[in-house]
Amino acid sequence: MLIAWSIVFGITFLLNFVGLLVNLFMTVVIYKTWVRAQRLSSSDKILLTLSITRSLMLALFLLNTWHTLSNAEKSVYFFTVFLLCWRFLDCFSLWLVTLLNGLYCVKITNFRCSAFLLLRRNISRKITRLLLGCLLISAVTLLLCFVARLIPHFPEFVTGRNDTFFAFRKRIWAFAASFVLSSLLQFILNVTFASLLIHSLRRHLQRMQRNSTSFWNPQTDAHIGAMRLMVCFLILYIPYTVATLLHIPSYLMVDLRINIICQMFVATYLPGHSILIILTHLPLKTKAKKILCFKK
Repeated sequence: MLIAWSIVFGITFLLNFVGLLVNLFMTVVIYKTWVRAQRLSSSDKILLTLSITRSLMLALFLLNTWHTLSNAEKSVYFFTVFLLCWRFLDCFSLWLVTLLNGLYCVKITNFRCSAFLLLRRNISRKITRLLLGCLLISAVTLLLCFVARLIPHFPEFVTGRNDTFFAFRKRIWAFAASFVLSSLLQFILNVTFASLLIHSLRRHLQRMQRNSTSFWNPQTDAHIGAMRLMVCFLILYIPYTVATLLHIPSYLMVDLRINIICQMFVATYLPGHSILIILTHLPLKTKAKKILCFKK
């Protein structure tokens, strides 16, 4: 099992390092675009904030790895600070992805209801406020999670308790509270955005078929690209959320094998989704191809 842990540790370290490089690449490319053009599109504002946030997350992971390797004794203070910073950055980055998916949904779908038309006209002007809103929601969520973890320690919970049952109930409560506060609403929103895109694409294809026109046009490509990004995000996001709740911190008494699997899911999500963003973002994809092919 020690060999397995060493292999997993090496793989997670490599994935975190690759993810850090990918997000730094996104940050530099988008920032240069901003400096050159003196403006950024709504989606690029979100992507720039997202790449910076994920770079900080991955740098924090690598710092924690270095601290673990260089210190035989684990510092409770360091782990607490690491956990609080990581939870805040993780929640903020997930809200940024949710905002990005919502922006794609509003801009690309062809619904004609007044709410969608109003959002489509105003969302670009409100992006900065929405980013600040994501930051505020993440801070409040972190505070609520902290309060939720303290509830089992209140006197009415502690009086006459059975220690074994209390410890188990405490873990279950922390698991459920963290899931509801930090993951459930984001999951519902992202599934809703993906469903609306699929429904809009189906209506678009049916209309093209009735008009006897070609299925493939810029709007179809936009639908397909955004839907592919959202579906791939959900495929990575669902196991990542479960793995995060089980692994960091370990709320439930999980088997060592499950712990290893959780660690792999946690390490795969950030670089995996960042690479997907690059593949669906034309300027980033073009720049990445130039770098990988050593073209100027």
